Amino acid sequence: MFNSYTRINYTNILFKISFIIALFGSTVSAQQDCPLLDQYMAPFQTPVSDWPDAIAGPAPGDVEQRLVGPTECRIVSDKIIHNAKGIPYRQVTIAISGTVFGYAPQRTLSIPPLGTGVPGEGRENTFADHAFIWQTQGTMGPFIPGIGYFNYSDETPASVEILIPQNRQDWNGHMWVLVHGAGRFPPLLFHPRKDGEFNRYTETSESAGALMDMGFAVVWTRRDAAITDEASMAVANTVVLDDGTELGGPGKLGMGFNDNLGVIRDYTVISRNYIEQQLGKRPDKVFYRGHSAGGAMGRSFLLIRGMNTDHDGDQLFHGFYLDDSAGGRGATAYFWEAEVVDELGSFRLNPSDTDYLVFAGEQMKFMAPVIEIIHGAYAGGNTSTVPRLFERVPATYFQYKRENARINIEKGLGDQWKSYEIAGTSHSDASAEAFKYPELAKDMVDIGSVAIKLEQTLVDWVLHDKKPPETRVDARDVWDLDPKAGPAIQLPETACPRGIFRPYMNRPDGTAVGSSPALFIPYLTFPAPQINERQTRPAGFNDEWLEPLDRFGYLVDMTESNHRMTRPSIEQAWHIRYREGETTGILKPYERLTRERYAACVTGVVNDLYAEGLLLKEARDWYIDKAKTDEIGVE
Repeated sequence: MFNSYTRINYTNILFKISFIIALFGSTVSAQQDCPLLDQYMAPFQTPVSDWPDAIAGPAPGDVEQRLVGPTECRIVSDKIIHNAKGIPYRQVTIAISGTVFGYAPQRTLSIPPLGTGVPGEGRENTFADHAFIWQTQGTMGPFIPGIGYFNYSDETPASVEILIPQNRQDWNGHMWVLVHGAGRFPPLLFHPRKDGEFNRYTETSESAGALMDMGFAVVWTRRDAAITDEASMAVANTVVLDDGTELGGPGKLGMGFNDNLGVIRDYTVISRNYIEQQLGKRPDKVFYRGHSAGGAMGRSFLLIRGMNTDHDGDQLFHGFYLDDSAGGRGATAYFWEAEVVDELGSFRLNPSDTDYLVFAGEQMKFMAPVIEIIHGAYAGGNTSTVPRLFERVPATYFQYKRENARINIEKGLGDQWKSYEIAGTSHSDASAEAFKYPELAKDMVDIGSVAIKLEQTLVDWVLHDKKPPETRVDARDVWDLDPKAGPAIQLPETACPRGIFRPYMNRPDGTAVGSSPALFIPYLTFPAPQINERQTRPAGFNDEWLEPLDRFGYLVDMTESNHRMTRPSIEQAWHIRYREGETTGILKPYERLTRERYAACVTGVVNDLYAEGLLLKEARDWYIDKAKTDEIGVE
């Protein structure tokens, strides 16, 4: 089953088969080894009239075509589990080996000021099948075409884990594909869940358990997607470029399939075909959920004209849930041109004065509704500032994501692409600490209640054209463009705060966290002598009352004094919030914190979020009940 819209060059096919057999001594025929998907011709030719070469790279006619796709699909595990309702599901693991088309950067240049014109300064550990993803990394190329190889083994479990009801009548007819971020084959994990209750830590493995509880077929994808040079030395993927260069292998920089759309397209179609085979019906709608690099990959599917299609040219994904896309990469504007530099079809990127992303006509042919989540406390900052695109904001992750929300509205996508910033959570929520450090996780922000509600919202949007809540981002320039947009979502942890949330903190056992989780740092629950650390300690003063230092030894300035002082009490912090114009978690002068005031704050916040369609009823009730016992220093 070849692409009906691909020009098949049988000479090239035979050449490629001979070439690969000579290198690896085996056939490339997938018909007998992967009945769920035949091999196909690459480069992948999108079913639109104009090949988007500036964004996708050289057209198929400019790059030698070759057969790629799965060479092995075999079931290695099939067991029964149950969702929260007690409905039996099969958890089927399909091992997948195969090949993908892509480009590898070699001795690349990086745009100033990141680069100085010396080859090799650009990022060289990503094997991608399009040009789009390199725009915000500042990597200009050259990018050389070739074939990437991946193989399933116990050590490198390239696979999909498919969760399907044992009985067809328990299936709602749709499926979700979950795409993890940069990393190496993260496992599919679940936390215990009870039906009809608010279940914390459901963000584990991209809401896989919660989606199963909702009756969906769920596909957890696993790929070797390391991106740092150190981690890439262990990557199992290998690549053979069209110029004969072999990449990867023991002791060599490996090619992470972090941004390769072909891998996820193949995984999705294999899973869709298996579900149809087992349940007797093709899924009606396929939803995409990606975290971090998986979110950035979702943007590529959407924005490279025609890439959101299967091997027959039909729409692949019908709705996208993008969770804290990596570094804000993949804006809806593109000021680059791809220039072919040799007879192989290698190309480099050059800055352009033309924005090649115009959302009209065929650009919208395979677009789909998008819900995007921005984690408001993820203060990363190693994304390059590229010309014409992000010159107006610092190169920090949350500012890039807010700028993306603004560009979306400016480009006319405000009704197609809704963004929701959630305060107080870094790249991962409380789920990141729940397995090993449950005592820390219980006080961290858990965004599962918002995520599940917005996942339901996306499904209703796609199936019934029920409009989602308006965009919520802490960015005045977004509000200027869209007067209906509101501020970031504040859950009770940040709207009625008992402390603050910060990454890069030390745990009580002395271990340290990175940028991903934001740990809870409590205010005091009682008045304590107000001193800075250079003052003489009053009798009975406990140094733990001072503002903490992070894992690097820097002050966590809870008082905004630039001195290490006594932590504020909750009551003091709420007085300051009133003074600074906050509308929740406040005390007017001479007012005292009481249990009633605290509970009223929490109740008002969750009732508003529930009414706005941003919170589950079960979570609303859980927060109201929890407010009766939260430690605030009063009974």
